[in-house]
Amino acid sequence: MFKNRVEAGRILSKKLVKYRRDKNATVLSIPRGGIIVGKELAKNLILPHSHIVVKKLSAPNNSELAIGALAPSGVKVIDWELALRIGVDQEYLDEEIKRKSREAEERMNKFNSPAGGQISNFKTIILTDDGVATGSTVLAAIKYIKEQRTKNKEQKIILAVPVIAQDTYNKLKSEVNEIVALEIPDSFSAVGQFYEEFPQVTDEEVLEIITNKYQ
Repeated sequence: MFKNRVEAGRILSKKLVKYRRDKNATVLSIPRGGIIVGKELAKNLILPHSHIVVKKLSAPNNSELAIGALAPSGVKVIDWELALRIGVDQEYLDEEIKRKSREAEERMNKFNSPAGGQISNFKTIILTDDGVATGSTVLAAIKYIKEQRTKNKEQKIILAVPVIAQDTYNKLKSEVNEIVALEIPDSFSAVGQFYEEFPQVTDEEVLEIITNKYQ
């Protein structure tokens, strides 16, 4: 168990020392919680730090359960198996996509999110979040990164997270070049269960980190 996201990021950075001061590498965080982990990675590895806004598509009556996710440029991932299993109909899904698309656009404007083309300037992308449960959010981010490979066809994606569910690890390992994780538990109900302190990260906190160039 980690004390908080700062500690998790600091410990995780020790597993990524080979990328320290690598001019061809960058840290890419998923706000909101992931940006705190990403800040620690970037600080300890002395790397550039950027972010990608991804919005979770929530199941009916359970905002924490992801049935998919949206990334910039219309990129979306739907977990059809899960959606069908819990009885999500097309009408609900269409409305959820519309709602989350509006929220994503608002957040991108608020955070002054960087243009996707900047991602292609690096040979190695270290993608991070504070933890991975179902994997929909991370998978949408990965899909978006791959669509930006206009310059670097051989670009590597390293998924670096404090904790990831075992079944999700198995699902995502073929989507990236490497997964670096501190904990890969079989039993996984929520990311927060692996932290002593897991407060909701506000937009204001994210903006403060971004404004201070993630340092």
